[in-house]
Amino acid sequence: MVETMQAVVIAAYGGRLQAARRPVPRPAAGEVLLRVRASGLCSTDLHLLSGRQPLGELPRIIGHELAGEIVELGAGASGWRIGARVTAAIDVTCGTCRFCLVGETQLCPDMRRVGFERDGGHAEFVALPTGNLVALPAAISWEEAAILPDAVACMYHSLMRQGGVGLGQRVLILGAGGLGIHGVQIARAAGADVFATSRREERLALAERFGATAINVSREPLARAIGRLTDDEGVDLVADTIGTRESVREGLAVLRPGGKLLAIAYIDDPFEVPSLRFFKTEQQLIGCRGSTKQDLIDVVRLVESGRVKPVLGASYPLSAIEAAAARLQAGDLVGRIWLSRE
Repeated sequence: MVETMQAVVIAAYGGRLQAARRPVPRPAAGEVLLRVRASGLCSTDLHLLSGRQPLGELPRIIGHELAGEIVELGAGASGWRIGARVTAAIDVTCGTCRFCLVGETQLCPDMRRVGFERDGGHAEFVALPTGNLVALPAAISWEEAAILPDAVACMYHSLMRQGGVGLGQRVLILGAGGLGIHGVQIARAAGADVFATSRREERLALAERFGATAINVSREPLARAIGRLTDDEGVDLVADTIGTRESVREGLAVLRPGGKLLAIAYIDDPFEVPSLRFFKTEQQLIGCRGSTKQDLIDVVRLVESGRVKPVLGASYPLSAIEAAAARLQAGDLVGRIWLSRE
């Protein structure tokens, strides 16, 4: 086994993402060592760089979306074999708190997240607890699997677990980007009528291919479009993957009485809610964070069945992380960026 590896490291807040040599980790008891085959680059990685979300001790290897194969078993790491193909749930949880015991692991107060409080998958190797591993069928490629833990599982958790999306509901996806385009597919697979917004025609065209009604908000105000498409009834659920004060206000304005707005992304802080209609019509504003291991298992099954297709935009090697981050910040891609291994 090699002693060092290439990894994407945050050495200081406000600096830059950079590739560096780091020691190859050793799996602790109950852990395995993965050779990472691909990892997904997320806008949250840029938020981490800014210091908006603290990482604890620096330097930190980031990367919370990954897929790879097991190359070493730690002591007591039963139930897995060398060579197994896996992806991994992001949250390493305590397993004993009131939330973990009822399956709401995303609320565990003692969690340490992969790529946040512990080293992540933008590296050649990563050590992970066996409890976070999810087996990958051969039909799912490394690059597709790499974006499942967040870009797909987060939308699944938000729409299905928190939103309760079902047959015949009207669902509006604000922002048909890396998160939103998977939300379109998940909501359609659940039997919902889906509307999706963007200012970019290529994103709207893809949303339409996946069964959504596309709304170009640079050509028609959102409220007018939704009024026209729903006979002024509004939508049952809004999934906001934009995360600005404006998107929250616009989402609530087209939500029917009693409807839900899922706040999935975050840019502006704090939220501003027009209170009179919000209270009068009993609308619900729900914060959404991450996903559970069960969500990831469900997502793997959806992808394997062909009901959801991971949307990939571009690939960069680990060594080109600065170029990849610049491309992500430019926002000109339809799908998710993934980092390959040279």
